[in-house]
Amino acid sequence: MELTVRRNDLVRELQLVQGIVERKNSIPILSNVLAEAQEGQLRVSATDLDVSLKCGCPAQVSSAGAITLSAKKLYEIARSLPESEVRIKVLPDAWASIECERTSFKMAGLPREDFPALPEAKGARAVEIPGAVLRDLIARTAFAVTAEDGRYYLAGALLVLDKDGVGMVATDGHRLSYARRAAAVKVPEALRILVPRKAIHELARLLELAEAASFRQVENHLVFEVGDRVLSSKMTEGQFPAFEKVITASGDKAVVLERETLATAIRRVSLLASERSRAVKIGLKQGQITLAASSPEMGTAEESVAAEYQGEAVEVGFNAQYLLDFLGVAGTEKVRLELRDAESQGILRPEGDSETEHRYVVMPMRL
Repeated sequence: MELTVRRNDLVRELQLVQGIVERKNSIPILSNVLAEAQEGQLRVSATDLDVSLKCGCPAQVSSAGAITLSAKKLYEIARSLPESEVRIKVLPDAWASIECERTSFKMAGLPREDFPALPEAKGARAVEIPGAVLRDLIARTAFAVTAEDGRYYLAGALLVLDKDGVGMVATDGHRLSYARRAAAVKVPEALRILVPRKAIHELARLLELAEAASFRQVENHLVFEVGDRVLSSKMTEGQFPAFEKVITASGDKAVVLERETLATAIRRVSLLASERSRAVKIGLKQGQITLAASSPEMGTAEESVAAEYQGEAVEVGFNAQYLLDFLGVAGTEKVRLELRDAESQGILRPEGDSETEHRYVVMPMRL
């Protein structure tokens, strides 16, 4: 294998696969990327056996071939090179030379035959999803995916497709975020696909670079095509919790607030919240909303914000970070907050968003 590729193109593709490669080195080949020279392209692939990514860039190919090299070290080398053309050549015994202007490296690799076979984007019919729609839904829900691997049935976001639109929902058991956009999606019947957490985050990165996206189910894998890049992930077995009743819940005490004003006040008072619970107490009464936090070690903080509210008074405790996560992605100047009592969930939604239906449900905390 011998080829020439532009340094910036090489860096971009190697950066994309950094989140895929196996970091624990339990299987050495999984720390490597597969570099393949073929038909005017350098193709770069990485996998951790659960999630894999194939991407590539234009290259002048002198001779076809393939080799696997350390993903991290190759990326560091590429970033260090001047903005010029990079020449990569496979040497005997799975070594490779990398040259750019007056700089040269020789890297030890592993044979291409040791690299696992990756799922192909072929077979089942692809379902087209507008990239902007999918990108918006991920931004509004991915933060709520549980970080606990043991709760595998929650360790992902549920993608819901029907002929009228696309929805996505995620939960960690303490809060739930649901978003839906109208879109013409050609599916023969409604589909529900649980996309694992790692695949969701990698898909979001790919969607920053392309407007077209599609997916298909290939045996026990989900395969997403974003532009000319292919992301695949093993399907998660398990039943995602029923969420329909949760997102239709409402509170009888509602107020509309300036999003940034509310977020700023929460950030301020949470400076003295308990580091363990991050709890902030929200008090709603006529004409204002009060935010308060305290910890035995640090002290107390309180701030009031004017609000057009004339209902009964109520006080509820919430995790401050959970509230800020929603406010950071709501995307509107104002948000609607609905409460019922100290024992019931709070419901937040953007106010005046005509494109995305977004509902966020957060469980209360005892103070």
